Amino acid sequence: MRIKTAVAATMIVAAGLLTTQGVANAALSDCNSNNMCMWGNNDFRWMIGERGHGSTSWANLSGDRNDEMDSWANRSATYTGCMAEHSNGSGDKQTMARNSNDNNVAPWNSDEISSWRTASGC
Repeated sequence: MRIKTAVAATMIVAAGLLTTQGVANAALSDCNSNNMCMWGNNDFRWMIGERGHGSTSWANLSGDRNDEMDSWANRSATYTGCMAEHSNGSGDKQTMARNSNDNNVAPWNSDEISSWRTASGC
């Protein structure tokens, strides 16, 4: 009986670790004031980028962060950002309006962002 109890307790602890491991940066509040942020999952989970507002230069995403955006936030009251489908600002674009966010982008915009800037909009 003690072995069964120990195995069950171990499984409960392991299940808890597995379910909480993926929620790092899982809140809109993780995006700092005057920054723009993108997450790789809906509901602001798995932050893939955070940049200060006001940059007109395109930043490219790479590795496992490329083509993964599913939610975003613009915490700037001053600047409008832009996300682009391909590197260096090319392809389909999505605007990040001032003081706004989207916790679940439309399916046709999901997992397509490769570059972004934090000023000058689209």
